[in-house]
Amino acid sequence: MATGVPVSRFSGGEQTNAYLHNLGFSIVRLHNGSSPFSGSEPPRFALGRVYDRQMEIHDRFGGSRQSGIAPSNKVRAIFIFTGESGQQYGYFDGRDELGIFSYTGEGQVGDMEFKRGNLAIREHAANGQALHLFKALGKGKGQEYLGEHAYGGHTIRRGTDREGAQRNVIEFQLVPVALLDEESITFPEDEATDDSAPTTLEGARKRAIEAINDFGNEVGKAALRKLYRRSKRVKDYVLLRAGGICESCQRPAPFKRKDGTAYLEPHHTTRVSDGGLDHPRYVAAICPACHRHIHHGAGGYEKNLELTSAIAAKEPEA
Repeated sequence: MATGVPVSRFSGGEQTNAYLHNLGFSIVRLHNGSSPFSGSEPPRFALGRVYDRQMEIHDRFGGSRQSGIAPSNKVRAIFIFTGESGQQYGYFDGRDELGIFSYTGEGQVGDMEFKRGNLAIREHAANGQALHLFKALGKGKGQEYLGEHAYGGHTIRRGTDREGAQRNVIEFQLVPVALLDEESITFPEDEATDDSAPTTLEGARKRAIEAINDFGNEVGKAALRKLYRRSKRVKDYVLLRAGGICESCQRPAPFKRKDGTAYLEPHHTTRVSDGGLDHPRYVAAICPACHRHIHHGAGGYEKNLELTSAIAAKEPEA
């Protein structure tokens, strides 16, 4: 049955698809470009490579061709551009010794506000959107890819606008998702501790949703530490939701961790990277075999679409 309405455009669309699929109906996804996000593979960029903004970014993946912050209407991604040209408007971007990138929000006249691109950055995790950061190398020289990042917090500082007037300036803390790899991140024991994870699914989900919406003014290591904890709270919930069963193949986890819990891996269904914060409706707990299949195997894209629908059926809209 074709409704003519993209599944992403009506409430409960993915859940309805999953329900019908479980009843034995065949779900056919039409790749006709009419549905934002639905059926679109996440962008893949190589760290350090230089891209043509118009042809290799916007022509393929959408987003404003002029804005410094360009949310896409084709894929779940936000493209962010930095460069020396912004200094005339009081934009001074750069990376600290931890690797965290300070990025000035958009708005040339008057106080910067959380709307349009600024709001998109702050709430990218809740919307399942990846943040891809590029640096302009100069007129006609392309955009160097600086990697996928996650919103780690923001500060409000005083600065001047285009007309020289004093105003409030939003400065984002963008954390490379690679820094959130559990195998590489280390904190002193007193900084790494967190409240005990809830043992009920309802309690764990409540804590995960609170983590998604926990916007703060942390900077530097405090921003990194808080983002790591927020990400872990979502992971704790997703693993509890799975109950030791792979959410893709529906088989038991292949083995147990040293602490006795089932070994499943968090997978972000709308992004190439599996690091960082995301809404639980865009994260699945799956076995290593399914994880590798999705990322590297033939038919992995289709397998990920099926998984996306299955997770949507489990997750409430809120």
